[in-house]
Amino acid sequence: MGVGTMTADVATFFKSDLGVLVGKVILVAVMAVVARCVERVLTRMTREGLEKADVPNASIFVNVVRGTVWIIALLMILQPVFGVAPNALITSLGAASIAVSLGLQTTISNLVGGLTLMVTKTIKPGDYITVNGITGQVTDVSWRDTTVRDRLGNAVVVPNSQLNSSAITKIAVRQANMTSLDVTLKAGCDVADACAKIREAADKALGRTADPASATRAVCTATGSDGTKVSVYFDVDPSVTFQAATDAVVRALEGASYLA
Repeated sequence: MGVGTMTADVATFFKSDLGVLVGKVILVAVMAVVARCVERVLTRMTREGLEKADVPNASIFVNVVRGTVWIIALLMILQPVFGVAPNALITSLGAASIAVSLGLQTTISNLVGGLTLMVTKTIKPGDYITVNGITGQVTDVSWRDTTVRDRLGNAVVVPNSQLNSSAITKIAVRQANMTSLDVTLKAGCDVADACAKIREAADKALGRTADPASATRAVCTATGSDGTKVSVYFDVDPSVTFQAATDAVVRALEGASYLA
């Protein structure tokens, strides 16, 4: 069998119904591989560009790039695989865009909200925030929502549209790791000596869980016939919950002679 005969057989096969189907499957597979390669290159370039432009690196930008690549890949195979002209599809979608936009109103609002948060640098991954009674560290901003992880390790998912319409308090890292305990000193006791003992007891109780960059503070806030009010502030490692740290300090101060 010569080369010419083999070429003719192959051409005949791909003209048959089975050959046409096989050809379409091959085209889809090749396009998927190409789209995947382009996606990886563009997402890497996107991350590098965001770093150079000092724009927060969040998954929302990468997801937009990925979605765009796959939409273009789909449009390119519509005609040869499905027999649908891309222009005709876009035109038909345009006619139904009003209905689609109404059905996806919340999704579009979240997408625009997420892009606005990132571009304006209102928040970014790593920030500590308080919003709608939720306090924690922002771990990611996606196309739909923002993930905030609280001190207990819970991941709280907040829709981007809510973040754009709510008051957000950005917390400094030091304040994010700080908690306090209120105690009352006995009337007539040596306040300075009592505060020093409180700091010493708290530091010993916290041990390595305390933030070495910040010392424990004992601040007098009020005085009266029942004694002096003191607020004890201490910073703890992000991996330690405030409840656990406060419990350790309370146990260390229990039964102290200078406390009311």
